[in-house]
Amino acid sequence: MMTNETEYDIVAELARKVERLESAPSTFLTPEEISVLSGRKSKSRQIEALRAMGVPFFINGIGHAVVARSAVEGGKSLAPAAPKAKWVPKVLQKG
Repeated sequence: MMTNETEYDIVAELARKVERLESAPSTFLTPEEISVLSGRKSKSRQIEALRAMGVPFFINGIGHAVVARSAVEGGKSLAPAAPKAKWVPKVLQKG
């Protein structure tokens, strides 16, 4: 059987882990953050506003807009890279 001190240590360690998880930034904006960003509360209006602002997002299975945090914090660009020039053999190249 565990002693009270050991149980206390386990609970304290779990509390520290929960605190670290809660303070870690999420990959996606919360519904509240999307509401503030779009200035709208209904999901259809949020989607309209995000489209009008050009914010990249996708719609999840229940119809809510999902915005990557990096899209508004200036992280990695979500836009696809420019297409590479098509390869042409030297015998067909001009010049």
